Amino acid sequence: MSLHPVWTRRRTRVERLRGEHRHADELLAFYGDVLALQEPLYARALGSRWSEAVEAAAGEPPRVRLSRLPERSRERAFRRFVRVLPASATELLRAVAERLSTEPAALRALLEAALARQPVAAVAESLDCEAAALEFFPRAFLQPIAEALAGRAAGGAASEPAGFAADQVSGDAGARAACPHCGDAPVAAVLRDLPEARGRRTLLCSLCLTEWGFPRTRCPACGEERPDRRPHHVSESWPHVRVEECGSCRTYLKAIDLREAGLAVPVVDELASVELDLWAAGQGLSKLRTNLMGL
Repeated sequence: MSLHPVWTRRRTRVERLRGEHRHADELLAFYGDVLALQEPLYARALGSRWSEAVEAAAGEPPRVRLSRLPERSRERAFRRFVRVLPASATELLRAVAERLSTEPAALRALLEAALARQPVAAVAESLDCEAAALEFFPRAFLQPIAEALAGRAAGGAASEPAGFAADQVSGDAGARAACPHCGDAPVAAVLRDLPEARGRRTLLCSLCLTEWGFPRTRCPACGEERPDRRPHHVSESWPHVRVEECGSCRTYLKAIDLREAGLAVPVVDELASVELDLWAAGQGLSKLRTNLMGL
């Protein structure tokens, strides 16, 4: 049983997209299993001393500081998370998990690097594995914790995720390109109609999944606003997901248009629409921030 409807919505969307986009079946099956591991972490973050990682006073972001998580409990929880990697994971991820489980010093160094927002290249070299695969583990582990704590930072109820409700409080958050709660970069944009604003654009945090308002015409990477430098592209297979390109810095961000698909769940649809990422890469574009699966 889910603790909050947001988890049910994500699982339901995963199953629906598995039926509609067979090419993404394995990816979505794995993500569904990851959600089952993440939800208990979300619950723990809501009801434990981990809430101390949230700044008590309002001020300059970020207010969620994961480096303040209690050291022993965070390491124990991370070790358990790595050990229960689901069988649906790729062979590469399973091999990395096995190495981490037998190398406690490397596991600790990986988590510390992620908490400090430092590259994990040194840990990857010590384990003789790919840094991209290694990054999955702390990111998947910290994401639900950050989401729960961001909800507290937003001043919402303890059981509420950050989500769009937080954006109602923060407005355009000073048009920042970084999350106002945890400071991470956006993984996607979201478009929706509101009573006071049609086609409202928010950015979706790649870590805590908070949404915050951001000017629709502006590139979050370089600030470019000229229309001729900000084209977007849509495919027949994903009519509600568009690739927002910046011709100046050559980055892109996928935007989930909830006006076209009201049942879409941005974090799920962004991840599932992998062929759009492949297309963008073929055009020489770089993604502003990869998703949980490193895509």
